[in-house]
Amino acid sequence: MKWYLSIAAVALPAVIAATAWQAEAEPADTAKKVVPESTIVPREKIEPFLTEYCIKCHGPDKQKGQLRFDQINWAISDNDTAQRWQDVLDQLNGGDMPPWDEEQPPNKEMADILEALTGSVVTARKRLTDHGGEIKMRRLNKREYSNTIHDLFGFHIDLNEIPSDGEIVTYDTVGAEQFFTSAHFEEYLELGRKISTTAFSTNTRPYLKAKTKRIQPEDDIHPKKRAELAKRERQKAMIKAGKSWKEAGFKDEGEKEILFRQWDGRVELPRNYFKYPKVDTGVYISNVAKWASINQHTDIRGEYIAKVHGGVIGKPHELRRILRLWDGRRIHGTLKMAGTLDQPSTVSLRIRQPMGQRLLSVRVNENQPDITRLSRRYLKQLGVEGDQTDPSAAIWIDWLELEGPFYPNDRPQLEHILYPGKSTGGPSKYVNNDKNAREFIEKFTTVAFRRNKPTADFLDGLHKNFQENRAAGMKYNEAMAEVMAIVLASPGFLFIQEAMPAQKKPHGNLSPRELAIRLSYFLWSSPPDDELYAADLTNQKVYTQQVDRLLAHAKAKAFRDGFISQWAEFDRYDAITVDRKEHFHFNEGVQQDAKREVLEFFGTLIEENLPVRNLIDSDFAVLNGALATHYGIPGVDPKDDAFQKVPLPPNSPRGGFLTLAAFLTTGSNGERSSPVIRGALVLEKILHDKPAPPPPNVPELDAASKKPLSNRQMVLLHQKRATCASCHVKMDAIGFGLENFDPVGRWRDTEKVGKKQVPIHPGGVLPGGQKFATVNDLKKVLLTKQDHLAEELTESVLAYALGRTIEFSDADDVEAIVHRLKKNNYRTRDLIREVALSPLFKRK
Repeated sequence: MKWYLSIAAVALPAVIAATAWQAEAEPADTAKKVVPESTIVPREKIEPFLTEYCIKCHGPDKQKGQLRFDQINWAISDNDTAQRWQDVLDQLNGGDMPPWDEEQPPNKEMADILEALTGSVVTARKRLTDHGGEIKMRRLNKREYSNTIHDLFGFHIDLNEIPSDGEIVTYDTVGAEQFFTSAHFEEYLELGRKISTTAFSTNTRPYLKAKTKRIQPEDDIHPKKRAELAKRERQKAMIKAGKSWKEAGFKDEGEKEILFRQWDGRVELPRNYFKYPKVDTGVYISNVAKWASINQHTDIRGEYIAKVHGGVIGKPHELRRILRLWDGRRIHGTLKMAGTLDQPSTVSLRIRQPMGQRLLSVRVNENQPDITRLSRRYLKQLGVEGDQTDPSAAIWIDWLELEGPFYPNDRPQLEHILYPGKSTGGPSKYVNNDKNAREFIEKFTTVAFRRNKPTADFLDGLHKNFQENRAAGMKYNEAMAEVMAIVLASPGFLFIQEAMPAQKKPHGNLSPRELAIRLSYFLWSSPPDDELYAADLTNQKVYTQQVDRLLAHAKAKAFRDGFISQWAEFDRYDAITVDRKEHFHFNEGVQQDAKREVLEFFGTLIEENLPVRNLIDSDFAVLNGALATHYGIPGVDPKDDAFQKVPLPPNSPRGGFLTLAAFLTTGSNGERSSPVIRGALVLEKILHDKPAPPPPNVPELDAASKKPLSNRQMVLLHQKRATCASCHVKMDAIGFGLENFDPVGRWRDTEKVGKKQVPIHPGGVLPGGQKFATVNDLKKVLLTKQDHLAEELTESVLAYALGRTIEFSDADDVEAIVHRLKKNNYRTRDLIREVALSPLFKRK
């Protein structure tokens, strides 16, 4: 246990120091904090209401609850006043005031009062929580940790292995929402051991030449199936000849009875299968051969290309052309077969294995709700006629192939240290050489700490730890892996450190190194490269060039994925449990592809620098074969799993973020679409008008009536509550406009109510009096509000980039960015660029 205590002796003080650092970085001088201006409750609107319905019990004569409205503070300038008004709002929302035996205000009047008061309280809360742009020190989130490990070692970590980020309300980059405990330290330390141990067995090996492994799946599958078929036929013949179950080779009488009861499925089905054409040169994905598979040991530093050669049989339902590639635990992706039995074609998918998975396994099966068998219900839903014990195989696979590894152009940092100026592998002065151990520890730690050279005391402690472990009998690699694990669990690696304890100036400018790190983690979610470290970022021209370079780099996909996945609320999407028996089109493959669609769509806006209004409506979609089938959109070349920009026909209801399956599914409960949730999401994400939280004890929509009702009927019934109407009148009208999309984003003209299909009426009237009849009409109305969308995205990207929420004190900076963007129609790439160039981004 001596080595463990040594680790704790080095690392725990560092964690304590990090905690102290964060506390020190918080300015104690409250005079420097922004003093929020008061929020004025609209007296001219609310006072007549209070006089009419409240003053009798809360005035000069009576003060029930020690509250009187004739002496009320209309300016909310502190938390106590805000809480008093919140209490008033809660009483009105809950229906407790006015009391039931007193005169009640009309619904319209109550709704107007609730809307005005809610707006005032929400605005006041935002102002009172303004910290004047203070940025808390933050640690690497799971995405950044994985990418930083990749930068160091060239392989990725499965995100599920990394300690949890916890509940993130805004973005996983926001330091104020992060936490770090002793349990985190232990988890990071243990993970660091795994990573370092893997590194010594991986990063000391030469790179491999790409090779191709091809298999004929029938060579593995068919002999076993034929042997099983022959055995069952032989057993039946023996039983008919009067042999006992034991003589026929059964385990017991029950096994014999089960075989004969299931004879059609277990014998006749495979017998018919072997009558298919070309069965000797390929495999038919069916209930006989459920999948084909190929395996290969891999180098986790490289990528591999999986290829499937084959075709579809006849003219199956489009859904049955989709293949799912998986490894028994996770889905690699989906592919759409285009070839035929006579003219097969090849489709391909790129795959990378995370740490801990040296064996790349690729199973190929039809992308269906139940991957173990083609169920009768599923086939019937797709219109497969005839004997339902016959799966009517739709896909024939000629061969499977794995090609690789393919390595990135840049070597990982560890290999640059071990093999400077020469190829990876072979002898190194830092491998199995105790004499150079301290030198290696210093080089590795400096790189891991993002070129912040560690102190001599810290290095001495690490080196001492190494020496003690060696003396205790550890091998070189084991002892050094322990030291590297401490480094990977230290604040210098885990935390983005910007404010030094002695500075106490939260708004000072970032140093060039700090700015390089902030910029790199903003756009790449990983450390700076050599060029960015070396650039003179104090020179505005040079800094601008670096911003443009980082945006154009392939690593910028990290920003695309990290930002939009949170803005689009993938966590909510992942939590939806879809009824796949009813929505059989929406299987696991499509569910995963729908998330990729959001990433690829937003990525297209960035790459082509398209206006942000395309999030409301666009004349194109970005699809792969599986999603094109899901939506019924033609024109997608299915040669691989790549997403392609596809033009939409005029008047298509598709186009924009609002019609993507992920958004529409998020706006459902998995069984029914939800106009309320969809409307609320549009208000928040598109119109920059986040609805207030619902009042307490509001019943679910389904509880509005005991009779089956359409979504519109349920929502309108819900609106009759005055406490609901003020918010719902805005949300619901928008949600109605999206009702032609079912819970998984497919188009429909009717919805199921009870046992009937009833027509959908998507029209409505927005609060401003603007009418619409279709989803395209709704999008036209929303397009008139694209300035609100631009402000929403600007604030959101700023929060993601700065690692803090955007506050009232940032209003001038936000307005300046939005004003500059307006000149060029609020283009997406320009927006990201303007955030990086803004004065806010360069300040602590």
